[in-house]
Amino acid sequence: ADAARNLQMKFLNGRFGALIEHVTAADLQSPELGQMLRRTWLQAGLLVIRGLDLSPDDFASISRHFGVLGPVPAGREHAKLGPGGCILRIGNVRDQTGKLISQPSSTKENVLLDGSSQYRPAERLPVWHTDGTFKETPEAGTALYCRQAPEEGGATCFADAASAWEGLAFDQQRHLLKLDCICSLAHHDAKLRKRNPDYPMLTEEERKRNPPRRVPLSLQHPETGRRAIYGINSSTCFVVEKGQEVEPEKLERHELSGEEDDSVSILQELLVHVTAPKYTVFWQWKAGDLAICDTRSTLHCATSYNQQKFTREMWRTTIMP
Repeated sequence: ADAARNLQMKFLNGRFGALIEHVTAADLQSPELGQMLRRTWLQAGLLVIRGLDLSPDDFASISRHFGVLGPVPAGREHAKLGPGGCILRIGNVRDQTGKLISQPSSTKENVLLDGSSQYRPAERLPVWHTDGTFKETPEAGTALYCRQAPEEGGATCFADAASAWEGLAFDQQRHLLKLDCICSLAHHDAKLRKRNPDYPMLTEEERKRNPPRRVPLSLQHPETGRRAIYGINSSTCFVVEKGQEVEPEKLERHELSGEEDDSVSILQELLVHVTAPKYTVFWQWKAGDLAICDTRSTLHCATSYNQQKFTREMWRTTIMP
C-alpha cells in the first residue's frame, strides 16, 4: 500500500512510455500496486522499471498483474523456463556444451543509422513489429526482463502506434480500416531464418497446428477504445481487403519461402510514419530492467549487438487479453 501511494513516474516521450521509480521487487508483489501499474500501462502503452533482481517466479508473478500468461510459441521449447515454462529466454545464451538455450535475435545486422531507429524501407530495417499477430488469440502485452545486457548495442525501441494512427489523414485512416493482415508463424520463421541461420524452423506438424491468421490493420483497443496501427509483424505475408481470400497454394508458397506478397508494401510506408522520433522511445537495457508494452497499441524493435563479443539474455512473458 505504501509503495502504491508513493509511486513516482515520469513519461519518456510526451505521454508515451512511463518510467516507474523507487519500487522494489518486493513492492511489485503487491496487488494494489499491480492494479495501479496496470492502469498506468493502459494509459502510457509502455512501463519501464529499473534495478530489479528477479527470479523466474518473481517475473512471472509480476507479469500476472497485467493479465493471464500465455504459452511460449511453438518451436521454442529449447528456450523455455520458469513456472510451467511460461518464460521465453531470448538472446545468444548457450549451455556448458555450447548448445543454444535461448531464442536467437531476429537480426544480426546493424539496424540503427546515425542513432535513428526510424524505419528505412530500402533496407527494410529496423525490424519493427507487434508481437503475436500469428496466434489464434493475439496477446495483449509483452513483458521483457533483462538478465544480462551487452556493453554496446542490444537496445529495444518502442513506438506509440495509437498516436501514430491519430496522426494519419482521415482519408488514409478510412482506407486502412478496410484492410486485414494475413499472418503466418511458418512465414515468420522462414523469413527470419534468412537473416539468422540459428533461427529455428517449425516442423510440419507444428505448422499444421499453427495455420495463418487474419488480424485488422487498424485495431480498436478493447479497454481504452483508442485505435492503433496493427498487424505489422515478420509473420505478415499478405495485406488484403476484409473478406478477400487468398488461394491456398499461393499462401503455402509464401509461408514456406518467407517471401512477402507485394501487398505488404503498404506496411513499409506506414512504418516510416509510426517510427518517427515523435512517436518513439529508445531504451538501452541494463541488467535488472523490466519493461511491459501493450501490444495492442505499440510496436517495438530490437537493435543489434556484437554476438561474438557480448552475451545478451532477456526473459519474455506473454500477457493474454
